[in-house]
Amino acid sequence: MYMSEVSTYERIELRDTEKSFLFKIISGHDSSFKIASYIKSRRQPMAYKNEHAIVKRLLQLNLIEEEGKFLGGAIYYRFTTCGLFYIFSTMLSYPPTLLIKYQDNVILKTLIYPYLQIDTIRRSTARLYSTITQYLRECCEATLYALDDIKLTNVEEGRENYVKRLGFDLEWHAKALGFKLALMYNESNLLNANPESAKDNAKVVLYELENAMKALLSKDNKFMELLQLVEKEFGEGYKEFMELKKKQ
Repeated sequence: MYMSEVSTYERIELRDTEKSFLFKIISGHDSSFKIASYIKSRRQPMAYKNEHAIVKRLLQLNLIEEEGKFLGGAIYYRFTTCGLFYIFSTMLSYPPTLLIKYQDNVILKTLIYPYLQIDTIRRSTARLYSTITQYLRECCEATLYALDDIKLTNVEEGRENYVKRLGFDLEWHAKALGFKLALMYNESNLLNANPESAKDNAKVVLYELENAMKALLSKDNKFMELLQLVEKEFGEGYKEFMELKKKQ
């Protein structure tokens, strides 16, 4: 399901004005009326004139789609799967509300919500959320490499093998996320994570914030299942290496 949905994605170079338009939708200016008001309030007449051309191109690129028309002629836009893929693979910053609003999208149902509950995303600290967005970007990169290989393959069996390999790679990235978070929220790492230049009271506040996040993660059943899987496979790997060392 995931692969079939993202298979139409093409590597895209957007102009700054088009990226700005996407940011407006991300920030909640998701109707033609609100976008026009947003532009006018910032006294950008040229941007207002170019709005329809920008919308037309983003629609053609299948990054956005019309969600519906409402009273007053306002047209609401939402991101397509390709639009979300573009954001996750190229943008360094976007709010947690985006992941919550599009929780039913196949990308997030495949990459995020098998491993984290919505409340964890909603209440995530900047540090945790940065790790999550990096994980999404890595998964998208792995997907793009798989798509490139599939497009160069004419044999059905070869394409199926690339899809299976991608599934393995995505599971690997998820396990790496679990391992990374386990290390990040280790008590000693929490204590040492704050910048040396930070004042003592700021360090205490940051520590308490992340410690509360750690407690929330411990109540996230999906994350704890991922962590148990990571512990099991890490333990098995560690045991095998130690047994090999004893034989030397």
